[in-house]
Amino acid sequence: MAKRTATIVDVARAVGVSPSTVSHAISGKREISTPVKERIFEKIRELDYRPSFFAQALKRSSTGLIGVVANECRNPGAAVFIDGLAAELEKYSYRPVVGLTGLNHRKGEEMLRRFSTGLVDGVINLLPQIRPEEAQQLCGSVPVVTNIREQPVPVWLDYDKLTRDILSFLWDRGHRRIGYITSPVRMYDRADTTVGVMKTFFGERGAEFEPGWVFEGEDSIESGISGAERIMKDGGVTAIFTGNDQMAFGVYRWAYRNGVKIPDELSVVGFDDVPQAATIIPPLTTVRFPVEEIVRHTVELLVTKLNRRPLTPGRMTPEMPLVIRDSVADRTQETHNRQYVKLHGIPVEPSNRLSAMHCIAA
Repeated sequence: MAKRTATIVDVARAVGVSPSTVSHAISGKREISTPVKERIFEKIRELDYRPSFFAQALKRSSTGLIGVVANECRNPGAAVFIDGLAAELEKYSYRPVVGLTGLNHRKGEEMLRRFSTGLVDGVINLLPQIRPEEAQQLCGSVPVVTNIREQPVPVWLDYDKLTRDILSFLWDRGHRRIGYITSPVRMYDRADTTVGVMKTFFGERGAEFEPGWVFEGEDSIESGISGAERIMKDGGVTAIFTGNDQMAFGVYRWAYRNGVKIPDELSVVGFDDVPQAATIIPPLTTVRFPVEEIVRHTVELLVTKLNRRPLTPGRMTPEMPLVIRDSVADRTQETHNRQYVKLHGIPVEPSNRLSAMHCIAA
């Protein structure tokens, strides 16, 4: 037979006080003498009394919870972001409740509606498939902030500049055939302009760009493996950059399976700078996603809405620095040798490639 759940009346009777005294001792709303409070909490532990969460929420008109609706948390980048949200919310005495929906639009709608039925005080929408206006409509009177895209204070991530920075970094190290594995969610509801930037970049340098250098990834290790297989077969590149670190790890796995040395035979650049990027061998050169800045921005917007204050218009433009580690080889001498051979028809032995790069921000 199941043990009967203790009530606040049981605790009060055991201590010899009124139920309201027990309630005030728990909530701290009224001063209770230290000896009485100590006896109350001793009996609470002894009887295993657990206050009703919903009863307390009704009294306070607040659950103290924030719903976080996310695509998934298997990706280390997503896990780091959600962990950051939890830490930032705690500063305001809130706790997150995470709902995972994948990229399914209907499931995203259902989760936002479910959170807005009194389960939480506010919602943070991380789903790329749900636009800010739709999220607000689905949540009704419950405050909601759509990460990065919240109007009138969005976050602007300049992926075009980032792409040029990555390409310039690789080009300056002698790479002339550069592959790209795309991310379906990195740009949210904006079109991914990376391929267009690549075409322009190579065109400005009088170099050819081949469609076989691009593979549409799915933000997973498996799609990184598939992307490396396709690009190396169709494009024969010397470097690959990816839409997230997970896919870069997939490129590493493909290279290991096929006996391809990183960075000597294939250089790799990721995106996110998850903790594993610094520990994989060789350590991964990657782009640091501005997690702390965006998390702080998102939570501050939600707290502003929870306090019924108006949002001050303005655009946040955080930096996305390239963290240089050891996954990119310097092929400048080799590139020079090939150009010399092509120009003069004289055979030249390739020199050793330089692979040791300094970590500028680990």
